[in-house]
Amino acid sequence: MGHRRQRSRPRPYPGGVPHPHQAVLVGRGHPAIRATHAKTFELTAEPAISARATCVLAVGTVLDPNLAPLRGRVRLTLATPGLPALTGEATLNPRRALTDRAVIRRSRTLDADTLAVDSTLTADDLPEAFAAALTDPGREVTLTVEEIGPGRPLLQVGFGERTHLPSLKDVGAQDTLVLTIAPDAPPKEVVATNAVLERAAAAGARVSVASPHKPLEALLAAGLPPYPYAYWGSPQRLSTLPLTATVFHMPPATDASLLAGRDIWIEDTSELDIGTAMTRTTPSAAVEASGVLTVVGPASSEAELVDLTAVARALVGADIAPRTLTEALAPFGLTRKRLYALLTEQDQT
Repeated sequence: MGHRRQRSRPRPYPGGVPHPHQAVLVGRGHPAIRATHAKTFELTAEPAISARATCVLAVGTVLDPNLAPLRGRVRLTLATPGLPALTGEATLNPRRALTDRAVIRRSRTLDADTLAVDSTLTADDLPEAFAAALTDPGREVTLTVEEIGPGRPLLQVGFGERTHLPSLKDVGAQDTLVLTIAPDAPPKEVVATNAVLERAAAAGARVSVASPHKPLEALLAAGLPPYPYAYWGSPQRLSTLPLTATVFHMPPATDASLLAGRDIWIEDTSELDIGTAMTRTTPSAAVEASGVLTVVGPASSEAELVDLTAVARALVGADIAPRTLTEALAPFGLTRKRLYALLTEQDQT
């Protein structure tokens, strides 16, 4: 830290065949390396540093392209030829960007340059001989970052014109799977999509949505379909939409009876990782988790359901604007495309 930021021309990655669960950063020593920082260490792509950069352990660093998909808790191995390697552990920052700096911190500062946090290894942990060796500009320095598994599988969800389904046998068996949901998919594809979401939830998968929207990630991680659902600030209104999944942050002093007869999930915040993970729980346990993101599934009911098509047509006949209708009835699954299809049918009859 404290060194002057000068952009350097990137060198090609010098490593071998990528390993699916590890990455290797390769840099070199520099005469100004001091390795005295007690809270961080850093490998930089810049060719030179000043003596104020007490956390930097290598310059001219090339990042392994296999670093991008790594997740969760990792083992760090810092090595240079002729000396015993140093090891530690850290947690990868899910908000990181691949920049010209790789900063590993003891704290949980999650800025874009921070590769990992909660590190057990910092610059001042280096033995004197190791730190002295890094002042040689001809010396290679490597940092191997290796996942410590197993972790939760990750389901990456996007929305597009066509449905893309992973194989059900791969859900839970592979580290990362991709699901594309088509909002206007035919019923057969909707059923298959819901089956993937249910299998992923049963496997404890995390869900990451392409354009992050936390309530939607929570809903999908609970194994529920993406629509209809409601996102509210309080569970007090659950009774108004008994057949609609609802997402909210649990308020303090919530009465557990409000959740009776509903399936409930709360966010699992024990891991720092990409996406959202949910854990099924009971009403009494859920209300104890004040402030936690909560998903409440639809109530099971044998009551006769209202014909949404008939309701929409009646309201349009009463001169309610179509846009107002779709905004009000979206939690019930009435999309703008579906409404206009109904209106077209009505005009043709």
